[in-house]
Amino acid sequence: MQFFKYIISGVINTTVGYGIFFLFIRIFNVSIVYANAMGYSIALIVAFTLNKVFVFNKSKYNQHSITRFILAFVLSFIANQLILMIFCLAIGLSAEISQIFAMLSYTFTFYFLNKYFVFREKV
Repeated sequence: MQFFKYIISGVINTTVGYGIFFLFIRIFNVSIVYANAMGYSIALIVAFTLNKVFVFNKSKYNQHSITRFILAFVLSFIANQLILMIFCLAIGLSAEISQIFAMLSYTFTFYFLNKYFVFREKV
């Protein structure tokens, strides 16, 4: 059930991030770089909140969890980039197909890092 909640939060988070990106490009007519940065910035805040409260049921604030969450995001994004490059450049799949595998690696890596590193149960 927890992984299903994680997928739901991911869909919500992706919608928010893309929505912000779209809003800044279409309504405010800003550069794609700025729009993408704003989308990711807000999406990270939404993702942290959803993962903390909805997915992993943590009500207390842990000052280290934000730092760990950002580190988990960075490591997951690195995994995404590596898989993308391997499938696209080394294996020769199209970028569109390679990104599917890369997104899967990001999803699973980020979930397990959140579960066992960011929001882990105290033993």
